[in-house]
Amino acid sequence: MLNGEVSLLHDGTHELKYEHFSCVQSSRHRQPLLSACNIHGGMLKSVPRHDTWSYDGRISKEHQMLREAYGPQNERKFSRGHMTRRQDPNWGDLPTARRANIDTFIATNACPQWQPFNDGLWGDLEDYVLNNADGEDKLVSVFTGPFLDNVETRFDVSAPRDFWKVVAFISEETGELSAVAYLLSQGEYMDAGVVGDPIDFNERAPASQISIEQIEARTPLRFGILTERDVMAGAGVMSAHPIRRLSDTKLPRKA
Repeated sequence: MLNGEVSLLHDGTHELKYEHFSCVQSSRHRQPLLSACNIHGGMLKSVPRHDTWSYDGRISKEHQMLREAYGPQNERKFSRGHMTRRQDPNWGDLPTARRANIDTFIATNACPQWQPFNDGLWGDLEDYVLNNADGEDKLVSVFTGPFLDNVETRFDVSAPRDFWKVVAFISEETGELSAVAYLLSQGEYMDAGVVGDPIDFNERAPASQISIEQIEARTPLRFGILTERDVMAGAGVMSAHPIRRLSDTKLPRKA
């Protein structure tokens, strides 16, 4: 399935490697199938926002989306939603952190997102898990992407309604490898048809914790041992645990 859907690099691989993160680009949908980042929480640096987006020269521009769906909110266009968020790979020495910051502003790391959705819960959830990771280094791996089985055509491009995230970490509680998975949907914003249309998230769960099995059922991805170490392993492909506040997240607990 990957060969028909994913841009192939000159060396015959699918992985686009950047500073501390990688992406795999869907050539059909012109956006990432996934973006995967390693975070060293103990070495994070504060780096000024780069904010200039560019193509990745290793694959054809026709397989990337830089401008088509993106623009001002008053034109009802999308924002570029980072899959690996800007701050996550910004660690190490300062020159390395700066390179990582610039790398996140690449077309292969962005999906069309309504700005109110883009400002939502994703980053807070990552921070919450990071704070529950074991040790001073706070080593965490984050995998993020769109569900490309549920897209709509807007501005002649594919706009995902749903996004997923998997966070892998060593639990502070158990000292063992653990994983959590989330789903967040921008469908209500898309259905409203107006960027910034008010949606009362006090009445709706802004996110759900799901099983990694659900992500595997809707994508060509397989997460190996993380599927077994998922806090919701065995819950089935239809289960969802609403997240209205960060403390609602199910984390591993000692037996």
